[in-house]
Amino acid sequence: MNMLVVSAAEMWQKCWGDDEKVIKAIFSLARKLHPCIVFIDEADAMFGVRKGGEQRHIRSMINQFLMEWDGLATDVKAPFILLATNRPFDLDPAVLRRAPVHIHMDLPTTDERLGILKVLLKGEKLGSDIDAGKLAKMTPRFSGSDLKSLCVQAALECVGEQSDDTDVRVVERRHFMSALQSIRATGMTKTTAAQYEKFEKHARNQEAGEEY
Repeated sequence: MNMLVVSAAEMWQKCWGDDEKVIKAIFSLARKLHPCIVFIDEADAMFGVRKGGEQRHIRSMINQFLMEWDGLATDVKAPFILLATNRPFDLDPAVLRRAPVHIHMDLPTTDERLGILKVLLKGEKLGSDIDAGKLAKMTPRFSGSDLKSLCVQAALECVGEQSDDTDVRVVERRHFMSALQSIRATGMTKTTAAQYEKFEKHARNQEAGEEY
């Protein structure tokens, strides 16, 4: 199975004004790579609720994507569309109707954080005082993105004190301890938690055929 990974934020930055062409190209390439998954990260940045006063090209871009998506129903080489977002309640209703299956990914457990850290630190030269298991326990409520930010900051701390005459980078425990001073768990506010609860209730009602 092939996969095309699309970052909505990056597409906005790099393809401004050519969104419709890019969307057509994505679906065309996905068909050529059949079987293929089109994974769109930060989907709310691309498919937010359409508003009356927004710029025309934004509405055109969403409409183009929906047209391509609708065409998949009769396409034997149709890709599987997978969206990821931290704010599902901000997605346009037309997008949600075409993505009826919603999977809530909770914050990782200690064991899951350990697994994420092992992946993030793979290939890094680590000091003998680094214990990924202890790091996992020291980072409660950290998301995968938070852990990535922590590892990047620890590496930057290491590079910052590295001498010019060496290319060897050894990330040690003190670098992570320093990084933890600035990198915190993004967590979830009460407002966001309420929005998630409302969204999930809406999704359950839709599955049961009830009105919102």
